[in-house]
Amino acid sequence: MNHRKKYRVSMRPPKTTARKARVSAWFVAIAIAGLVLLAAASNLLKRRPVDRLQVKPDSNAPIALGTKVTAVSPSAPDTVNTNDADSVDVDKAAELMNRGTELLAQGKIDEAVAVYKAAARLSPEDEDMHYNLALALARQGQREAAKAEYLEALRIYPDYTEAHNNLGNLLVAEGKFDDAIEHFKEALKISSDNASAHSNLGKALALQGKITDAIPCFREALRLKPDYLEARYNLGRAYLSQKQIDEAISEFTAILRRHPDFAPAQRGLIEARQLQGK
Repeated sequence: MNHRKKYRVSMRPPKTTARKARVSAWFVAIAIAGLVLLAAASNLLKRRPVDRLQVKPDSNAPIALGTKVTAVSPSAPDTVNTNDADSVDVDKAAELMNRGTELLAQGKIDEAVAVYKAAARLSPEDEDMHYNLALALARQGQREAAKAEYLEALRIYPDYTEAHNNLGNLLVAEGKFDDAIEHFKEALKISSDNASAHSNLGKALALQGKITDAIPCFREALRLKPDYLEARYNLGRAYLSQKQIDEAISEFTAILRRHPDFAPAQRGLIEARQLQGK
């Protein structure tokens, strides 16, 4: 079945050795371009556009949207019907995924789960279907089922940063810190500028009592995203546990400048000042 692959495009220019070869290559390129344009035009006429939904940019668990497009290429007559059927399934799955995302945004979690499951049945080798289903299952409280869907998404696409990150969070909630740390580190190998993965790695390390290892993770998360409230608060708590009182006060004060009603930072600042006065 056709489904989108994540291609890495090479920027290396092609080699040409002779004028004749270059001229031939141009004719071939023009012919191929013509076929591609014809196929794309045909596909656009047949395909129904998929709604694009907006997701909060600061969400730690982004939702994958149904934006798949099945590639169309010239094929023999006896394969056209199969490709058309696959295309219909992919289109329907994308529509269902968008519908599930709408339901999830409305807080209709049970309905979203049912719709995402239908989408995954139609397009079982699409990692986004399993990722979104996992997200909904986790919100439904079905952690084991959610973990299984994240693992399925990662089987299909091992470089899925958010799947590693979210699976790590589920493992942290279960106290499986070593396994969680593995997934956070995998996420950072794929996307080293992922502030959420840095913060989550720091949290897992801190929960293991590895505060000195956790502090650089929180700092890096804040370098990447200076307004990251959770990372700054956790950094303040880490400093406090290390008796770095001035640093802790600085972090809690920075939070309260922007979020004056944030009670955990208020309590942290009081605690830090009490320790400072001793």
